[in-house]
Amino acid sequence: MSRFFFLALGLAGAGWLTVAAPIPPVPEAKTLVAGLSDPSEKVRNESATALRDRIDALPWLRRAIRSADKDTAKRAAELLSPQEKKRQDVAAKVIDICIREGRIDLFMEWHHYWQPENKDDLWAVGPRATKAGLDLFAKSCPPEAVKRLEQFITPPRKNSHFHDGPEAKLKGSGNWYIRTDRIVRGAPFIAFASIAGPTQPGGTSGGRYFVLGSVQAHTLNDGFIACDGEVWAGIAGNGASLRVTARTSVVVCRGNFCSDLINSCVLLVDGDIDLYEAKSVRGSLIRASGEIRLPKHKESQPVNCTIEANAKNATAPYKFFELSDVGLTLADDEEGLVVTSVKPNTPFGNCGLAKGDLIRAIDDTPAGHSEEFRKKVRRALVRQGDCLLTVTRGDKTHDLAVFFPLPK
Repeated sequence: MSRFFFLALGLAGAGWLTVAAPIPPVPEAKTLVAGLSDPSEKVRNESATALRDRIDALPWLRRAIRSADKDTAKRAAELLSPQEKKRQDVAAKVIDICIREGRIDLFMEWHHYWQPENKDDLWAVGPRATKAGLDLFAKSCPPEAVKRLEQFITPPRKNSHFHDGPEAKLKGSGNWYIRTDRIVRGAPFIAFASIAGPTQPGGTSGGRYFVLGSVQAHTLNDGFIACDGEVWAGIAGNGASLRVTARTSVVVCRGNFCSDLINSCVLLVDGDIDLYEAKSVRGSLIRASGEIRLPKHKESQPVNCTIEANAKNATAPYKFFELSDVGLTLADDEEGLVVTSVKPNTPFGNCGLAKGDLIRAIDDTPAGHSEEFRKKVRRALVRQGDCLLTVTRGDKTHDLAVFFPLPK
């Protein structure tokens, strides 16, 4: 049975809430945190003492750390500091769980949050995270393609360069191993890239890319690309959409994919795949949760391919985080995010949220549309273990604290 922390919360067998639950009373922890701003120093000190090791106070402390009052913010920061260390201590373990269970975008979130004592540990996770995809490639693609991919995706560490931080110019010969916020143009060879947002490498040749956003590239050659967004080539000067050329690669994405050539690839797409203008589609596994638009010309019809449209688990053996994993389903509304269901005994089911509630904000920032909210929840789950929702029910607005337990 899976030990992944947010799936170990008794999701199976529980019914759905169908009536609005009463808003829970103001938590004691919130009242204690308010005491950090009391005019009396005695009350502030007593509140700080009472709040030590109060896990239920964490969301309110995160709000207090944003206080304009410097003393309140300082006290809140001091109380939060031990919790940050605890999350870092467990990060390596959770990364292992993410890899084992194929939780690809959660793996990326934890990898960006992680601060290992030895930075060499940052790069060793890449081969482990790609193994399941490469195993599927070996079963699905021609032997000569398998041999080629093995040569390109595992370069020697000789003459390697390492970068951990904001975007930097990557130049010179050798292999790059990087963790960064974005890539606008690739290096001669990127062996491993962990990227916190959308990236525009232009083209990829070899290596492993893990991207928390979309990938804009005209060519994908001889590598592994996983991204929490669409894969696209950009817009031509005449306004027409350009299409990606993919050869000997594994592509896992939560978004649409549009290509004009597929040769010996594994495409695992949570979205639609458009091959209508493709000149050649050969020796590939092509799977999508949505529609697959095949080439318009008879001479370009797929050869030696396995094609699965409307697949239930299109990105298997990988999975992307969904709000339903933590007990919540939503609908976008012009006024905000409407809760369509919450499941009991889950993080969202336990916080007092109910069907029909309107979610306005998360951690005092606008909730955004449902996809933005999903990403904000995912980040809070990883980096904090909790979040604070601002919710409207009827004509009243309330704050609800949500807690995501650490793995055991």
